[in-house]
Amino acid sequence: MQATSRSPERQFLHQVLAGNEPAMRCCEILFSVSQTLDDIVDGDREVTAAAVIKSYWEAMIELPGNPFYRQHEPYLRPLLAQALQDWTDSVALERSQDRHALTLAFVLRDQLSGFVVQCAGLVAGYDWMRQIGPTIRQYFHDERLDDYLASLQPEDGEVEPVPEGESAS
Repeated sequence: MQATSRSPERQFLHQVLAGNEPAMRCCEILFSVSQTLDDIVDGDREVTAAAVIKSYWEAMIELPGNPFYRQHEPYLRPLLAQALQDWTDSVALERSQDRHALTLAFVLRDQLSGFVVQCAGLVAGYDWMRQIGPTIRQYFHDERLDDYLASLQPEDGEVEPVPEGESAS
């Protein structure tokens, strides 16, 4: 790909979404809104009133007005509902000190990558989606499980292991 002044994420979306600008913008809006929500819930970054207002604008005005989203809304909206529920579940599981629950949280926390995979299918077809799907997931899920678990460890560094054969619940 030719070098441009675009961000690496935008360049990646351009590649995997076959240069479909409305699809790229749809994904960028969702990434922005989800990052603001994550920052508010996690409390790990200060979120300004201006950022919250912008996030609401993107979610309520820009996304529903996006031509790609409008065309595919009956297909995309349930995917977004699932991604939001998965993220919500991951937040609850992340607050556990049970290793199995934390592993589930790691898997569930960024299901917008699946949304991008489906967008690739919508813009370039089934064969492209099947080909590019693993690449999309590796790009967005670049953090290793061990690094994620280490970032969640309490001050004493203890995470309770789940005995083999038992569930976390």
